[in-house]
Amino acid sequence: MSLPIHHPVGSSSSVCSNMTDKPTSATAMVVETNYLIASVIEAPLLQSGFVVVIATSSEEALQVLAAGQVHLALIDFRVEHGGSDGLVARLQQLGVPYIFCTAASFEEVHEHFPNARVMAKPFSDDDLLAAVATMISAPDARLGN
Repeated sequence: MSLPIHHPVGSSSSVCSNMTDKPTSATAMVVETNYLIASVIEAPLLQSGFVVVIATSSEEALQVLAAGQVHLALIDFRVEHGGSDGLVARLQQLGVPYIFCTAASFEEVHEHFPNARVMAKPFSDDDLLAAVATMISAPDARLGN
């Protein structure tokens, strides 16, 4: 199985992010069953200089993690084929920050993952990029890890 890996237009090994003054070549993994929603999440990340990998199931996400370095993950709480429990456990083992981008309630997510960061769908590109910037700029203060 080949997983779609998307590179920003005109990318190099180090591209400038709209979020920071620092160049980034960070890889963001979007774990979303609905490919249309994944594409909506992907677009502002690409525009900000991220390499984006989309996984449409928990199983694919675990394969992506096994195959290479992921710097942050954006996960649908109700991801199919394996749920998010095993995926979150693996992200925590690897020290990869994550955020749930989900239509599930804050309370529902926190029943399973009490310290997880949650963004309720729908959200704006600005809110998404602000959350990602926080994960990147304050790695010691990451929620969910």
